[in-house]
Amino acid sequence: MDFVASSGLLKGVKATVLSVGADTAENRSQLDAPVRRLREAGFEVEGLLLQGDPDEVIGSHVETRGIGLLVMGAYGHSRIRGLVIGSTTEALVRRSRMPVLMFR
Repeated sequence: MDFVASSGLLKGVKATVLSVGADTAENRSQLDAPVRRLREAGFEVEGLLLQGDPDEVIGSHVETRGIGLLVMGAYGHSRIRGLVIGSTTEALVRRSRMPVLMFR
């Protein structure tokens, strides 16, 4: 999130921080930190915690809201793990009809 917050290219962009997981205090707390960081950097930010399959939930949200740029963190996993459980990042990049900016 620091990359996005400090990026001159993204300044002034309306942002949504989206996390997929159970609606728990811990998950809400983890969502609050990046939302706060972006607000402090001058972004207009909405934080959402949604439930369901990450590929489907994120993809559907991006499509229905007309989001113009998807910014994602890419986390490296072993090749075997990727083959067994798949990759949310890969699925979203393949499904996406808009530009995707990934950072690691």
